[in-house]
Amino acid sequence: QVHRLRGQLASTMLYLCAAWLVLQASALPLCREQHSSGGAWRNCKAQIGGLAIQGSDAYQAQFKTTFQDYLTAKLGASYGLEFESIPLNFDENFEYVGGKRLDFIYSNPAAYACMMVEFSVTTLASMVNFRKGNALEKFAGVMFVRNDSDFYKVEDLRRARVEAVSISGLGAMQLQQAELLALGLDVMTDVKRLTFSNNQDIIVTDVESGYADVGFVRTDMIDRSVAAGTTKWEYFRVINEIPDTDFPFKRSTLFTPEWPLGALTHVPFEIIRAVLSALWELDRNSTDATLKDPAIAGKFATWVAPMNYLELLGILEGIGYYSPKERKCLRASDVYEAVQCPRGYVKQSKDKAFCSDDCKDGYVCLCQPCTKLQDPDLLLTVSSLATTWSRTVDAIAVAGLTKFESQCQRMMICMEAVVGQTVKWALLDQIGSESRKQINAPLLSSVEIRLRVDAPWQPMNSENSTLSNGLTTEQYTFVGRTALAGTHVVQIRINGAQADLSP
Repeated sequence: QVHRLRGQLASTMLYLCAAWLVLQASALPLCREQHSSGGAWRNCKAQIGGLAIQGSDAYQAQFKTTFQDYLTAKLGASYGLEFESIPLNFDENFEYVGGKRLDFIYSNPAAYACMMVEFSVTTLASMVNFRKGNALEKFAGVMFVRNDSDFYKVEDLRRARVEAVSISGLGAMQLQQAELLALGLDVMTDVKRLTFSNNQDIIVTDVESGYADVGFVRTDMIDRSVAAGTTKWEYFRVINEIPDTDFPFKRSTLFTPEWPLGALTHVPFEIIRAVLSALWELDRNSTDATLKDPAIAGKFATWVAPMNYLELLGILEGIGYYSPKERKCLRASDVYEAVQCPRGYVKQSKDKAFCSDDCKDGYVCLCQPCTKLQDPDLLLTVSSLATTWSRTVDAIAVAGLTKFESQCQRMMICMEAVVGQTVKWALLDQIGSESRKQINAPLLSSVEIRLRVDAPWQPMNSENSTLSNGLTTEQYTFVGRTALAGTHVVQIRINGAQADLSP
């Protein structure tokens, strides 16, 4: 009995020892926190965030082997480093880098170019993709429709329901947006509906099902769905296809470099060099399984020296996504801010810009983000109000003597009225205060009217109004009686100066 007890104690101690070792291994401090306290990047955990455009599970299945398993095995012995792969969505992409909640970032080239400028991220390497037996250092965007649809050319998109991944998506939004702008169509304002689904696999499915008329995805996305057995290429047709015998996939836009990996400013150069050296060793054609397997799992050929990503800032500036003045890009959640209305148009309020009808749960849909400005911007009218006359006045005769034009124009007869008649003057601002702010037009802080050249200026009262196109605006009114017979000049003064429509 004593011997059995000792055996049980020994087994228990061995179990506890093993459990302690596991806890110790998973409890490594974060390298950036250890380094901020004066410690070296040794025996600590480094975190690599990655933009998961097809969801967390798909991302980890593709890149966990490289960013977590391979790098931990490669640099664990020499530096005691453990790497963790963290999938991120579009907004987290910027939040984690901006908040220094990561050490390395793997992202789409457009978002990465923004982070290079905003957060001084250092590029380690660029991935060489591997698709259909081809090692590819670049990709492009595709605009596609169902093969049986009546959408054939770019101009047809004006009546289309378009689906993209996100305003932050390069191959599935921004490349197509820039291409269309160059061809005279603004996808943010000129299409019937613009939907963001946040998943490129879903875009293919939605076009096939008919929920969307036109889909934006990166080159090879449809081919991936075909390879997975979820669709067939014969179901689709490409809009604005660019002939290219040197590239293995159909495309509708210009090219961009493949995805990069970058290091945040707190990562020591020694570690940067160690990570990039490790990545450059990966090769799907290697006879060494430790170098071959991560590349096959990651669907890439290898990693190479950094490509040029700063050129993308010009494209991003052109579509209103990047502000060189602020040195900052929009975020995926900034859909409303991303709407740049063309000249002569103004952005609608959020409740009118976004639409909920036929917009699936989890999607973001824009239907009428911009509305055309009315011309002229200010409209003056005058109308008759009920007037209490003395018994000696023939009201029917008065009605026959009065005449009101549909609007008052500069140096034109506006009305013919009878002395003592009550009338209402109304100046309608066909732009509105909120719209004036958007287009940097002067606000109407003071509106006055003078009904005779020798009369005093009278303030007009402001009241809310809604135009026929749904735009919320203001109307300025003044009610009074005609006092003297004769021809009188009416003047309008705005912010202390004579209005263009006056006298």
